[in-house]
Amino acid sequence: MFGWLLRLLGLSKPAVPDAPVGVSTPATPSAGPSPPPSAAASTPPTAGAGGEAGFGDVLAETDFDPAALGGEESVWWKPKSPLFKSAARADVASCDPDAVGVLASTIISELLASIDKVPPFPVVANKLIELSSQPDVRADLVERLVVQDAVIAAKVISAANSPFYGLANKVETVDHAIRVVGLREVTQIAIAAAAAAIFDTQERIAFEAMTEQQQAAWSHSLATAKGASWLAMWLGADVQRAYIAGLLHDIGKPVALRGIGFALITGHLMEPPSAAMAMAAVEASHTDVGAMLADSWMIGDEMAGIIEGHHGDENASVLARIVKLASAVDEIRTNPAQRDGLLGTIITTAQSLGLNSQKVTELGDEIERASNLRF
Repeated sequence: MFGWLLRLLGLSKPAVPDAPVGVSTPATPSAGPSPPPSAAASTPPTAGAGGEAGFGDVLAETDFDPAALGGEESVWWKPKSPLFKSAARADVASCDPDAVGVLASTIISELLASIDKVPPFPVVANKLIELSSQPDVRADLVERLVVQDAVIAAKVISAANSPFYGLANKVETVDHAIRVVGLREVTQIAIAAAAAAIFDTQERIAFEAMTEQQQAAWSHSLATAKGASWLAMWLGADVQRAYIAGLLHDIGKPVALRGIGFALITGHLMEPPSAAMAMAAVEASHTDVGAMLADSWMIGDEMAGIIEGHHGDENASVLARIVKLASAVDEIRTNPAQRDGLLGTIITTAQSLGLNSQKVTELGDEIERASNLRF
C-alpha cells in the first residue's frame, strides 16, 4: 500500500533540489449506463486530416507491433483517429526523460511537504464508497450521510430537479431526491461531487496550461467512469463500484498539477514548465500521487489498489482490469502523454476479460458518447 513511498525513497535525485529546478528545453524529437448496443463493427477509420494524428501515428509512437500478436490478431482492433494533434504527441515525446524525472520527483516532494494544503476527501463520500460494497443499503442511512455535506446534498437535489426526470413539482429535500433518483445514482452523484472539488481549477491555477489539463483530466475520469460501468454491466460485475473506481482512478493527476503550483510558489521551480513537460511529469507521477492521497484519505484497499495500480499487470482483479481498459480506450484518443504500448495494453486487457474486438469498439462508442458530459 506504501509502494509510492518506497519508489520515492529509491529515486536517485534529491526530492527537493537545493537549487530551483530549471525548465528543460525539449530535445530534438525522435523518429446510469445504457444497455450494450448490438450494431455491427464499424469500418476502421482513416487517419485524421488537418494535422490530427491518425492510427498510424499512434501505432508508431506507442512502439506497439500488432504483428507480434500473430495471425488475425495483427489487425484485432484499431482505435478511431485521435482528437489531439500529432505535434502534441511529438512535443511530449521530445521532453528530456531526466528532466521529466526531476519534475515528477519535485511534484511528489512538494505535495509531501504541503500535504495539509491538499483538499481532504469528504468523510461522507468515503462512507458512501464503503456502503457501495454492501449488497443491501437502506435509503435512510444514505440520507443521513448525504445531509451531512451541504455540497453533496445540493448536487443530489439538483440532479432530481433536472429535466431528465420531468417532475411537475420541485424537489426540495434529500429524502425526496433519493426516491426520485435512486440509491445507486445518489451514491454516484455524491462521489462525483467530491471528486469534482479536487479537479476544480478556479482557486489553484499556477500557470495557463494548468486549466486545460485539469479539465482534460476531469473529462477523462468521467468518460472512464461511464465506460467502466457500462462494461461492468455487460460482464456482470458491480456497476456502481466500477463507476466509482473509474471516477477516482486518476485522482492523482489534478493533485500532481497542484504540486507544480506549490513548486512555483516555493521557488523550487523558477518558471512554469512547458505544457508538454507538465503533461509528461504528471503522467509519470500521478499513480504515486494517487496512492499517497488514498493513504491520506483512508480509502478502502480495493479502490486504493486501483488508484495506484491501474497501469499494472493483467493478473489484477476484474474490477481493476475493467477500469484499466476503459481508461486506456479513452486515453488512446485523448491523451498525447499516453504511455508507450497503450494499444497493446488495450488488446491484452480486453482479451484477459474475454472480450472480442467488437465489444471494445462498442466500449469506445459508449465512452465517446460520455466524453461531452459535464458534471
